[in-house]
Amino acid sequence: MGLTSPDSAPRDVARAHRIRPFASIGLASLILVCLLAFLVTRWRSLPDYEWRFSPGWLMLGVGATASCYVLQGELWRALLGALNEKIEPRSARAVWAKSLLARYIPTSIFLVVTRVALASRHGVRRRVCLVSVVYELALGLSAAGILASYFIVTVPALEGRPGRFAVLGVIPLAFVALHPRFFKPLADFGLRKFGRPELDEVLPLSTVSVFMLFYVVSWLLMGVGLLAFAASLHPISAGESPYVVASYSVGFIVAVLTFVVPGGLGTRDATVAASLAATVPGPVATAIALGFRLLETAVELVYLAVTVTLARREVRHR
Repeated sequence: MGLTSPDSAPRDVARAHRIRPFASIGLASLILVCLLAFLVTRWRSLPDYEWRFSPGWLMLGVGATASCYVLQGELWRALLGALNEKIEPRSARAVWAKSLLARYIPTSIFLVVTRVALASRHGVRRRVCLVSVVYELALGLSAAGILASYFIVTVPALEGRPGRFAVLGVIPLAFVALHPRFFKPLADFGLRKFGRPELDEVLPLSTVSVFMLFYVVSWLLMGVGLLAFAASLHPISAGESPYVVASYSVGFIVAVLTFVVPGGLGTRDATVAASLAATVPGPVATAIALGFRLLETAVELVYLAVTVTLARREVRHR
């Protein structure tokens, strides 16, 4: 009659646990293949150029990019701690890394859903995890906005246009939006829409400011990664370096605003390329933006593999 025996349930659970790692690897591989196909089609449209290659700069780029991922993963865990939620460090890193894969599904809402679902398996309250992700996005976007403001105000192409200084309003607006007096009513409204209870507490402005500083550092690390990668292929002068570093933040903001595009594919890369074109020739800027996207994705997948492996070892040794 199609009924299963009582002993089949444990076997099904065990089978699911064995299959899950391969499913994650398969999804990661599919993302990498699609990204490679995307980059190859774009690369073919570029004119011939005499490239140089500097391994030292490339290694610095890989190190800075990896440091950004490590720092941002730790910052999310620290956000949970600040909201009085505890999660084992290795598990937290694995949850954060796994949820990044959901960015490549159209609309970034799947990142939030995945993060909340994975964290709840480790005892994290869903509504608190949801708020931590909101804080993460708001802080990351605000920190990127600070660096992007520097780019817009100082880039030579916009010199003589007073309107560029309006972007400096992003900085006070970010702190106002994250102030408990404004953030809690907005967060409570969103939680009610999801059928969740209101927040017990929110982060004080002093704590928000510290997190903001660290998120600025994280985007600086990613910007240094872009700068080092660019310098490994094309000479970058000292005067051009700050613009290259800030270019990544400009691209990140556009990727967030165009969240319906999986992982910001195309939109972020085009914005980074346009920003880089202020310092290097247009075709070179496009090639650097596309190449760095590949490097960044490779670092992301390696970080995912390492964190998931360490988390599984921790579980087996308990």
